[in-house]
Amino acid sequence: MSDSSPPAVQPHATTLEGMKIEQYARELLSALIVKSVAERREYGGVIWRNDITHQLGSTQFAGYSGANVDIGVWNTNQGCPKGTTAVTWYHTHPTTEVMTLDGKMSTEWESFIGGDKLISDSFLLPGFVGTMDMRFWRYDPPPAVMVNGKPVVTEGKGTYGPLNGKLVPPRVAPPHLKVARPISMPPLR
Repeated sequence: MSDSSPPAVQPHATTLEGMKIEQYARELLSALIVKSVAERREYGGVIWRNDITHQLGSTQFAGYSGANVDIGVWNTNQGCPKGTTAVTWYHTHPTTEVMTLDGKMSTEWESFIGGDKLISDSFLLPGFVGTMDMRFWRYDPPPAVMVNGKPVVTEGKGTYGPLNGKLVPPRVAPPHLKVARPISMPPLR
């Protein structure tokens, strides 16, 4: 195994497509987590599948702090390009606390709650998190029910937990991880 190759790990997903999506999320987060921790800023985006070619791609956004990133999921087509479908989303949890007007606030960096859960549950999208200790986590929303042929969000608990293997940052980002439309934010001052 080369220094830039992630270790072989047992996937959580049970389908070939699910395994590819999970590996893609792992590679994206491995490439982002060191930068995210160094800047104390969340990064994230939506992973999409091309409706014709079935190739995966992603958006990427930089947050304003270590406790939030707007991944564009509330935009048309969950912020994904025309002709694609959102299949999951990802983000980093780079710090244990952030400064607010009221002082220091815990980020609950090992949790998938609040806005994280709202995104996954509202859009029925699994969510992946890369945490500052290099762990790779997955959240699956509660199962949907079909109403008039369409999936509808249900009340209930999703499942959340760490997956096998740590995130291993590559020395150079693999070319297939180039994001569709990177957005950079000015440095925090």
